[in-house]
Amino acid sequence: MNKVKISKKRHFVKAITWSLLASVTTFFVGMAFGLESDTALMIVVIDRVLKFGFYYIHERTWFTSNWGVVKPKN
Repeated sequence: MNKVKISKKRHFVKAITWSLLASVTTFFVGMAFGLESDTALMIVVIDRVLKFGFYYIHERTWFTSNWGVVKPKN
């Protein structure tokens, strides 16, 4: 079975855009719980570094799998 080809660059950019959105969310949640902005920012940095790596690995793992992929017959 042939797979659709998608570049690693696409996965990388997708991970970055998701990371930015999640960073803003994490920061405002921290602020809503009464954290100082410096503390909320520190949590964002640690959270994003760890989750960025995990997300990229997760995305690449799923991409290598054919599970659930249905291709039309030619």
